[in-house]
Amino acid sequence: MHLRGALASFLVMKRYVLIVPLMLSLCAGCMMPFVSGVRPLPEGAIPPRIAVASFDNRSSFRGQWKLGPGIADLLVSELVASKNFVVLERGDLDAVVDEIARQKHRLFRAEGKVNEGRLENARYLIRGVITDFSQTAGGSLWMGFRRLFIGGAGYTARVGLTLTIIDIESGKIIDSVQCAGKARAGSVYSKGLYKNVQFGGNHFFKTPLGVATAEAIRDGLKGIVEKVPQHLWQPMIADLNSTQVILNGGKDRGLAVNQIYRVRAKGTRVTDPVTGDLLEVLPGKVVGVLRIVEVRERVAGAEVISGHSFVRGQLLERIAQPTVADVNGS
Repeated sequence: MHLRGALASFLVMKRYVLIVPLMLSLCAGCMMPFVSGVRPLPEGAIPPRIAVASFDNRSSFRGQWKLGPGIADLLVSELVASKNFVVLERGDLDAVVDEIARQKHRLFRAEGKVNEGRLENARYLIRGVITDFSQTAGGSLWMGFRRLFIGGAGYTARVGLTLTIIDIESGKIIDSVQCAGKARAGSVYSKGLYKNVQFGGNHFFKTPLGVATAEAIRDGLKGIVEKVPQHLWQPMIADLNSTQVILNGGKDRGLAVNQIYRVRAKGTRVTDPVTGDLLEVLPGKVVGVLRIVEVRERVAGAEVISGHSFVRGQLLERIAQPTVADVNGS
């Protein structure tokens, strides 16, 4: 009886040895990249410009990995891969600014210098807190990540994050995203070494904690896509020259020759006298009418039908069914 029981235990253990690592490897392969399933930007939407701050580790993990910058970098990678955002560097921005300043020195050649005043501004900041980064097994909790010798029927890895979305212009917290990942595995897999595992590497994502981290990042990415405000593209005056008014869109925005647009002056921002909150932007007065005469891939040229005082940034309104007065400028 003892021999039969031992044989049965051996077969069970062998099954765990073969199946569990395979399942984890397959899961990790499915997680790279994590962006599958993220809805694309609506047609006509402008990708929001965002920056990601280093995360604050408030979990009880105190192992060899620097979770704050590590998980922030993973989120940045997925935000870029989603193509839903323009992600701006902030963690190493000082180095970028130093390089721009250094290029002004007389010892550097004039050719190839970058133009000043071209660094982009972020509209939203993503701040993160790591609330959980742990594994449990047989009711026990471990944090060391040096050597794993855990008994019991199996263990569970958990990763929890809180992401806060901040409007930089106002400093207001727009929303927050609670995201979590969890992965289970048999106890046989837990007998290994984590000492040389690099956070975010291929080997890391084959571990239960790597799978849980990937799931949490993917969950957070979906939440950010859903909750960061979206702004639709609007036709505007981008520039002026002696012969044409240049618009900020072309074939890419569906502009075509002979389309006619009203031009409006800058609108009036109405704010609450007590809180200062923006209540509404009232449309400015109509200052003229334009007709598109040339369309390129990303810009279009228009002629003036009527009006004057055109300036960069004025909004345009398409006249779907222009009247004789619109066409002739009378």
